[in-house]
Formats: sequence, C-alpha cells, structure tokens
Amino acid sequence: MKSIAETRTNAVSVQYALPMLLAINTFALLAIDQMGGVPDWIKSAVALLLGF
Repeated sequence: MKSIAETRTNAVSVQYALPMLLAINTFALLAIDQMGGVPDWIKSAVALLLGF
C-alpha cells in the first residue's frame, strides 16, 4: 500500500508535467517559426482558432 508521502510526490510530479510539456512545445514552435518553418496559412488558422 502506498504511503501518503508517495501519493503526494506523485501528485506534485503530475502537477508540473503538463506545464513543462507546454513550455517545451512553445519554445520548439518558436524556434521553428524563427527558421521559417511554419507556413503563413497555419499561423492564420491558429490565430483564428485562438480568437474564439
């Protein structure tokens, strides 16, 4: 049976996993954009999607 400390440690690990994954994804997309790898139509589609 898991102890309370192990359960809390797992919960903290999961709590920080998603924000860290999103940050890595954001930095990767920014790097690709700086290299000119993201077409303009994708940028427009994302801007429209985020506008709603």
